[in-house]
Amino acid sequence: MQAEDKYTLPNNTEAERSVLGACLLSAEAIGTATEILRAEDFYDPIHHHMYKLITELYTSGKPVDIVTVSNEMKSRGMDERMGGQPFLAQLMMSVTTTATVRYHAEIVKEYALRRRMITAGDRISTLARKLDFSPSELVGEAEKEILQASQSMESSMPVSAKELSGAVMRGIEEIYHAGGRKITGYSSGFTDLDKLLSGFQPGSLNIIAARPSMGKTALALNIAQFGGKQESNPCVLVFSLEMSAEQLMHRMYSAQSGVRLSAITAGTMSEDDFDSLGEASEILSGRKIYINDSSELSAIDFRTKCRRFKTHHSDLALIVVDYLQLMHTERKRNDNRQQETADISRMLKAVAIELECPVIALSQLSREVERRTEKKPQLSDLRDSGAIEQDADTVILLYREDYYDNNDAKLYVKQDSKAELRVAKNRNGRTGMCNLTFQREYTRFVGYVKEY
Repeated sequence: MQAEDKYTLPNNTEAERSVLGACLLSAEAIGTATEILRAEDFYDPIHHHMYKLITELYTSGKPVDIVTVSNEMKSRGMDERMGGQPFLAQLMMSVTTTATVRYHAEIVKEYALRRRMITAGDRISTLARKLDFSPSELVGEAEKEILQASQSMESSMPVSAKELSGAVMRGIEEIYHAGGRKITGYSSGFTDLDKLLSGFQPGSLNIIAARPSMGKTALALNIAQFGGKQESNPCVLVFSLEMSAEQLMHRMYSAQSGVRLSAITAGTMSEDDFDSLGEASEILSGRKIYINDSSELSAIDFRTKCRRFKTHHSDLALIVVDYLQLMHTERKRNDNRQQETADISRMLKAVAIELECPVIALSQLSREVERRTEKKPQLSDLRDSGAIEQDADTVILLYREDYYDNNDAKLYVKQDSKAELRVAKNRNGRTGMCNLTFQREYTRFVGYVKEY
């Protein structure tokens, strides 16, 4: 390793040369190296350009050896600056076996990470000197710098259509052979809804909107509890701003066990019910569902908590927010609620993209619904801001006709009710309607069976 002083960042020239030499000797070594490294990970500028040239030849399907690389250097006018064939020969002579390319690539990667951490530290130091950042904003920006540095190997890089084409076509073929019903995202757990959405997609913001007490929380919890690939036990993070973690657990126990929620909260369940709850407890104890019940949650806090959670749970599959209008921003100059809601919705979308995870955010509908004869909700009823509709990838409007039924005796007799889910916006697919049955006593939605 080169001697380090205050002007030299950590690097390992020998490891960089060894990786390049192995790539000149073996196509398999290039494949291994490209799984680990990108050109920016090389400290020496000449090594950086050499690796970039090699990987471009490899990607285009051309052979990679001392002759082809030398010719390519000449055609690009890089031969003299790079050192020509003598330099290539030196690289190849520095390698005794290509079997160690992964080991040396990991060394190059490690030093690249150290340099990025130093750079991130310098940026954080600069941010800390800016007094226009609040403490929460500063912490959020600092965590963003560290996260970007630590995940730099996975950051987005331009990819050619040629590179993407094979994988994309294979995905299309899988969907075609599955009859067009392949779930490519986090399954909702409801067949008819999945036919419309193909699951909640990574990086997507999904809004479930309804009037209060329509069943938004129950639906979102059902998706978290029974959705996803159950065999893989998906990791779910739930932010509850309205109910405590204990209240949410009561609902999940009821939905899992088939024991009435009222009996659970009052402690009036039968012995059989208690046994069923024991079985439900065992199942839920094994699930990777995490609940944050902070009643006060700012947009910055949310982003920070999600990032921190992702660093410890790389398999994060879904984030649920209950509900959007209870979040706030910390910008003192922002006293406009519509603008604040717009800021929050943009942040939710940004987190979904950054963490490559679907976000489901519950949203209230405005009171305009109540003033109409036709009570079924519309996109225009989204409360506080049109930005929610703009930022969302999907908007699902939940409606139950019996919600407006004033006949208490009828409601007491009929605990189950029909629920309509209207996918009013779907950025990457079809819109449409699907029906579910809401089992009020168990706070659970199930497939709808038409009554005759």
